[in-house]
Amino acid sequence: MAHHQTGNLSFAESLYKQVLQATPNQPDALHLLGLVAKQKGDLKTAAQLIRKALNYNPNYVEAYVNLGATLQEQAQFEAAADCYRKAISLRPNYAEVYSNLGVVLKVQDKVVEAAESFIRAIELNPNYAEAFANLDALLKESSTPDEALLYYRKVLKTSPMLIAAQQGAYQALSRIVPEWHVPMMNEKNRNSAYYDALKSAIKPNSIVFEIGTGSGLLAMMAAKLGAKQVITCETVPLIAETAQQIIKDNQLEKTIKVIAKKSTDIEINAEKDNDLPELADILVSEIFSSELLGEYVLPSLEDAKRRLLKPQGKVIPAAGSIMIGLFTGDDIKRNLIVDDSFGFNLQRFNSVVSKKRMIARNDLNIELLSDGIEAFNFDFEREDYFPAESKSLRIPVKTAGRCCGLVQWMKLQMTKEKANGDEKVMFENHPSQTSKVSNWQQCAYLFDAPIDVKVGQVVVVNAAHNRAVPWFWLEDFI
Repeated sequence: MAHHQTGNLSFAESLYKQVLQATPNQPDALHLLGLVAKQKGDLKTAAQLIRKALNYNPNYVEAYVNLGATLQEQAQFEAAADCYRKAISLRPNYAEVYSNLGVVLKVQDKVVEAAESFIRAIELNPNYAEAFANLDALLKESSTPDEALLYYRKVLKTSPMLIAAQQGAYQALSRIVPEWHVPMMNEKNRNSAYYDALKSAIKPNSIVFEIGTGSGLLAMMAAKLGAKQVITCETVPLIAETAQQIIKDNQLEKTIKVIAKKSTDIEINAEKDNDLPELADILVSEIFSSELLGEYVLPSLEDAKRRLLKPQGKVIPAAGSIMIGLFTGDDIKRNLIVDDSFGFNLQRFNSVVSKKRMIARNDLNIELLSDGIEAFNFDFEREDYFPAESKSLRIPVKTAGRCCGLVQWMKLQMTKEKANGDEKVMFENHPSQTSKVSNWQQCAYLFDAPIDVKVGQVVVVNAAHNRAVPWFWLEDFI
């Protein structure tokens, strides 16, 4: 053994052969001789010798492990897996073999089994870095974020100090539940607009259908305002489950039903728990992006209106507009473009950064050089289909300055009728607002290079949307 361990394979081989001459059926010598053959690259002979050892000792754990490794190198993955499983049956706490089994299962695209095998290895040995590395690679290559989060959390139960697992769980959770959910829940102006619109629309027998449950906030508003029943759908299972718990925490589970599927998959069926019992009186949606059109809002609303809403049902918001205006501002320019720095002209770098940029904060002191103009309008309540559009728009300059491009925001008409005294319920995230807590932000469309504009000039821009994404770019300025 000593010679074998020090790498003197030829001498070790001769010793094992001497043992076998004296005792031909000695399993240790057969196994070790097979291991020498494996190390020399003679995999066929190695497998034959190790199998012979197992014939004389069927409970030889190490022999099963090495036979599995030998077969694995020959791409006999199913046979290798059988060997590893046999070794585990004989020694259930053998962490390394669980990891080996996970590797061959991964090669066979048996993702769930592989993940469970790696996790078992880590449970048995919380410091088993190789097993976690194999699991981490598997999850990043082959798993959905939901699956990955489940497995990372399993690892953290036994290895809470494993930073890589904490990071993996964080990344998976960020993909499942984007961080904009939190500012959305905390934005008083937006949520107040929805509340006022619901208050004006809900009657004692109202059935409310909501697309996009989120935290359940709007559904609970509707229930508290007197809706007979609120059905809300959410495509992300983790969010749907969490919302259901929040609704229960607020003792509204008898009025609100959360359905964990797409609105387009929901049917009118009173007998099925995951469908609408009847056509809704009110359709509510908050699945708008900062560009209004994200998250498939147009096809979702078109479908829901056609199949799930009464003919004269209310839609909240009732209409929405994409607004644009020319902009400048020293603060925001420092975040979006570069001119000169320390006497050096750096403008060329603007050519390699995206011309379309989400404005991550609402407090960057955007200065408008024009009035806001409506680029596109969508009457959700009255229209049944919204085709793609393209047009040319003329924007008069009201204030002279160095124009960086266009800033885009949204305006929502929450109700068609007057609801707050003599006013309709509206929401607008105008660039002049400086709310530090906001989900719906503005979006900047930068020109290829800033332009100096004067009062009275007109900037001509092309505007288009494909039902999912809007886009704007400079055509001319005169």
